[in-house]
Amino acid sequence: MNKTSIDNNLITTEKPNKVAIVVLLANTGLMWFGFFMLIPLLAVHITHELALGAGLAGIVLAVRQFVQQGLGLFAGPIADWVGYREMMLAGLFIRAIGFAWLAVATEPFGLMMAGVVAALGGAGFEASGKAGLAAVSKGYRRETIFSLSATVGNVGMALGPMVGALLIKVNFSIVGLIAAVIYLFAFVLLWLFVPRIKQTHTEVNGRPTPADIFGKLGEVWKNRPFVIISGLLIGYYFLYVQINITLPLMAVKLTGSEDSIVPLYTINSGLAIFLQYLSVKMLSKRLRPVTIITIGMALTTLGLASIMFAQSFAMLIVCVVVFSIGRLLVEPVAFGITARYATDSTMASYFGFSSLALAFGGMFGNSLGGYLFDTGNNSGFPGLCWLVFGIVGGVVVVGLILFSLRESRSTNQNRSRIVPVAIAASPNED
Repeated sequence: MNKTSIDNNLITTEKPNKVAIVVLLANTGLMWFGFFMLIPLLAVHITHELALGAGLAGIVLAVRQFVQQGLGLFAGPIADWVGYREMMLAGLFIRAIGFAWLAVATEPFGLMMAGVVAALGGAGFEASGKAGLAAVSKGYRRETIFSLSATVGNVGMALGPMVGALLIKVNFSIVGLIAAVIYLFAFVLLWLFVPRIKQTHTEVNGRPTPADIFGKLGEVWKNRPFVIISGLLIGYYFLYVQINITLPLMAVKLTGSEDSIVPLYTINSGLAIFLQYLSVKMLSKRLRPVTIITIGMALTTLGLASIMFAQSFAMLIVCVVVFSIGRLLVEPVAFGITARYATDSTMASYFGFSSLALAFGGMFGNSLGGYLFDTGNNSGFPGLCWLVFGIVGGVVVVGLILFSLRESRSTNQNRSRIVPVAIAASPNED
C-alpha cells in the first residue's frame, strides 16, 4: 500500500509528509531571516564600526562560506548515515553559538573563529535540510517544492535586513544575539514537529557499514554530468555572494548610509517572493533545466557587470533588479537537478557534493570581491570588480551552453539506440 506512516517516530517517504514539509519550509524562512539580519551588516560592521577594512570583511565571510560548504562534502554522507533530522538539529544549535559569538567578537581572530563555528552549524543543516525536504516531499515536482522553499526563504531575506538595520542603530551585538535566538527557535520547531526521517542503508547486522558513510561520494563522483554542472555553478556562486559584500558596500558608497542596504535585499527577495514560484513552474514545463539556469546566469552576470556604469543609487537599483531576476531562476532549478540525479540513499551525499560549488564560489567571491572593491577604489578604477564579475559570468554562460549542447547530443544518441517496444509509465514527480 502506497501510504505515509509514522512508526517508532520515523517518517517513511512513500508519499509526501505535509506536516514535515510545512515545518521545514517555516524553518527555511526563519533561518534566512536570522542569517540575513546579521550577515549583510557584518561586512559594514567590520568595515566601518570596527575599522578593519573591506578586505578583512571579505576574508571573514569567505572563510565562513568555504568551511560551511566545504564540510558539506562530508556532512552529506554523514547525514545519509545518522539521519537528516539529527544533522539538522545539531547544525541549528551550533549555528546559534556561532552567531552569538559574532555578536561580541571585535578582533580579527575572534571574528574568524566565530565565523568558523557558524559555518560548522551551517554544514550540519544545509545538505541534510535539502535532502530532508526532498525526502518528505517525494511525489511532488521537486523543482516546485524547492522554488516554494526559496520563496519562503526570500520572505526572511526581505525582512531580515530591515530588522537588522533598525537594531544595529542600537548595537550590533543585539543583532547577533537575536539571530542566535532565531536559530534556537528553529531547533525547537524541528525537534517538536518533525519525526526522524527513515533512510535506506547498506547494513551489516542491522547497522550501516563504515563504507556506506563515505563510499557514496564515489558514486557521486562517477556521475560526470552532475560533477560538470556543479563545477559550472562555482561561477554562479562567485557572483551570487556579492549580495553580501560588494553590493552592500556599493550602496553605502553611493548614499553614505547603512539604511540603503535594506532596499537591495527587499528588491532581491521581493522579486523572488512574487515571481520565483510561478516563473520556475511555468518555465520548467517549456524549457530544459540547464536552459533555465543558463538564462538566469546570463541575467545575473548582466546585472552585476552593469554596476560599472552606475553613478547613482537609482541606477544601482536597476542593476540589482536584473541580478535578482537571474538569481531567482538558477537556484531552485539547480536543487531540482541535484535531487533528480540522486537516489533515496544518496540524497544528502549529492547535496553535500553540490555544496562544493558554493564553497569555492563563495570563498573566491567574498575574498576577491572585497579585495577588488578596495583595489579598484584605491587605484582610481572603481569599475574593476564589476568588470571581473562580467568576465567570470560570461565564461560560465558559455560553459553552460556547451554543456547543454553536449547533453542534447548524448540524449539523442541514446534514444537512437533504443528499440521502442513499449513505453512504460515511470514514477516521475509531477
